[in-house]
Amino acid sequence: MKKTVFSILLICLLCVAGFTWTQQSRAAEEMGPTPIQKAMKARAAWLKSMTVNLKAMKYEVVGKDATALASQTSMIAQKLTNPEAKELTMKVSTLATELAGAAAKMDGAGSTAKLSEIKATCGQCHAKFRDNK
Repeated sequence: MKKTVFSILLICLLCVAGFTWTQQSRAAEEMGPTPIQKAMKARAAWLKSMTVNLKAMKYEVVGKDATALASQTSMIAQKLTNPEAKELTMKVSTLATELAGAAAKMDGAGSTAKLSEIKATCGQCHAKFRDNK
């Protein structure tokens, strides 16, 4: 008798736990991406676009994307409270501004170098903050 009661209680407990977990997962999905996730997705899209357009020597598009990246990272950096995160984000902004300048001069080598520096800085930030969790 005790085993039957214990089994029923265990099954009920597992059902309640499963239901709760499912509801939490649904709530998280309904909320969608956080603002920082949206910002990072935009950055990834600009980096991909700049990489493709730099290879195609579409410097005007590279400059436009670099300017957008510089603007977004500068705006976000102003709101950051962590000094290291703020410094790395501002570094991306500065490099993106320099990339936009190189692209305006149609300097392929300079643009490529700046884009590589931006990607390296993104990697540093990810290693320090995102991947370290």
